[in-house]
Amino acid sequence: MSAEPGLELRDAAIPFGTHEGLRNISLQLARGERLALVGPSGAGKTSILRALAGLQALSAGRVLVRGRDVTDLAPSQRAVVYLHQSPALFPHLSVLDNVGFPLEVRGVSRRAARARAAELLERVRVGDLAARRPATLSGGQRHRVALARALAADPAALLLDEPFAALDPALRAEVRDATFEFLTRAAGPAIIVVTHDVDEAARMGDRIAVLLGGAIAQDAAPATVLTRPASLAVAQFLGIPNIVVGERDGSGSFHSILGCHAAVGPAGRVAAVFRPDVLTARASTGPGAVGRVLSIVHRVSGLLVRIDVRGQELLALPAGERALCAGDMVQLQLADAGLHLVPVDNAPSPPRRPDV
Repeated sequence: MSAEPGLELRDAAIPFGTHEGLRNISLQLARGERLALVGPSGAGKTSILRALAGLQALSAGRVLVRGRDVTDLAPSQRAVVYLHQSPALFPHLSVLDNVGFPLEVRGVSRRAARARAAELLERVRVGDLAARRPATLSGGQRHRVALARALAADPAALLLDEPFAALDPALRAEVRDATFEFLTRAAGPAIIVVTHDVDEAARMGDRIAVLLGGAIAQDAAPATVLTRPASLAVAQFLGIPNIVVGERDGSGSFHSILGCHAAVGPAGRVAAVFRPDVLTARASTGPGAVGRVLSIVHRVSGLLVRIDVRGQELLALPAGERALCAGDMVQLQLADAGLHLVPVDNAPSPPRRPDV
């Protein structure tokens, strides 16, 4: 990844009609860097892309592209390409000429434009479709052609707004993986991908930015966001399944339904947030049994165990030689290395059913 500046949104305020909308939004990407932007529906993710592309006005702040202030420039002058969920291709042009169009507009000869277009089509694995018209393409093929056309424009920044949302799961995975492979090799534009899929965000982004409550709640590497969310709100949005509220005392110990664990930090009410892979469940009939198996959860990646611990449901990995069944009593072990604590308010937290 280059250290050169790519795309920056600096202290931006983006109104939602007559409402305040987003405030103090700052994002900075180096050339070739990929940022996955996630948040609940209506949080303003598309508004950020539109503001960067020049399609929506800022009420405060600046937009910089490769270090140049483009806030007051028209969309066509920003070197930013915005690719929507449903890409629009010219129906009267062949696939090859659709991709070559941005080059011809810039004065490149038709022969050179077509040669470059053919190269880009090969890189997104649809080179054999060059002579076809858009109406004859599948949804996944249209997405790849649109991506090739976007990159033919040689943008400084590429904005992808839920580019795979309209595809069925199998096709979505195929197109996403092809796009990811292509963008990994095609270092150049700074890229922001908006998605509702956290796993997709972790796969495609060098960083993940979480948009909550009109502001950026966290912006960090995927591993950091997924294992050390900045707040309880971020953890809940990401769908981290295990959230256990307890107390941290003055000696640096965290006390909860899972027992006592070392956790250095200020005393007070806190929540441990952790994924199932740091909690193991082992069959036990002795005094160490602290939970009861509610069900076994079958997933493509393996088995998980849904457990009731004093009225709260948690997800864990099965451990030990004996296979667990519903109704079994278990002993739980939480890896201290996976323990991450975030503050909580003083309101009671009801038992929570973890997502699977």
